[in-house]
Amino acid sequence: MLSKTVSDSDVYRINNAKGKPVTVSDETVYLLTKAIEYSQKYEGIFDVTIGAVTDLWDFRSGTDVIPDEDAIAKALKTVDYKNIVINNNTVTLKNPDTKIDLGAMAKGYIADRMKEYLNSGGCHEGIINLGGNVLTIGPKASGEPYIIGIRKPFKDDGEISTSVKVDDKSVTTSGCTERYFIKDDRLYHHIINPKTGYPFESDLYSVTIVSDSSLEGDVTGTIFYAMGEEKAYKLIKENPDITGIIITDTEKVINVDQ
Repeated sequence: MLSKTVSDSDVYRINNAKGKPVTVSDETVYLLTKAIEYSQKYEGIFDVTIGAVTDLWDFRSGTDVIPDEDAIAKALKTVDYKNIVINNNTVTLKNPDTKIDLGAMAKGYIADRMKEYLNSGGCHEGIINLGGNVLTIGPKASGEPYIIGIRKPFKDDGEISTSVKVDDKSVTTSGCTERYFIKDDRLYHHIINPKTGYPFESDLYSVTIVSDSSLEGDVTGTIFYAMGEEKAYKLIKENPDITGIIITDTEKVINVDQ
């Protein structure tokens, strides 16, 4: 439903409709509405219409190719969340070349829905682990908290920098240490700035958000990473519904509690 590559998904059909209206599911409408809200709130640091730009970057094949500068400039002209027009269950893109990419939202939303499904089936204890998104279901019967490790940046051997103790919470981590390549001594990662078309330059390696909603943690973690240490710390402190862990590019671990 939410994939930009699966040919019968809502997002794929919107992206390839050449500006014609497309009827989609309630879930897709909900996510696009939330995406627009986040874009408005954070003034374009997050923009779900970045798809034409992210299509140019490849962090999976190992080819380590930096996209052509002119191609990035052309793709940037299609990026503007205001191009999305929602009318009940119909979605239209005002710019036919605009493409939606729900990569910063879909996994968190899916994780939340998985938890709802398990709760509705009578599951009251457990862990959902989708990699950067971990949700804990209820308190343990033993009364002990769940302990979720935060992996050390750029380490694939399971070594952790720190951990959090939670009950019935989402723990999401966003950053530059999972999908990336290094070229000419410069790190290129998958969190792309919708204003420049290139990866955000941040003084952070990762931001972990502890919250009730994995969707909220997914999006805000990505945004706060892009903003850097000072603003990320401030915004987490100001939000009474979340706590967080910031790991800087010097591997300093900062616990941000309320």
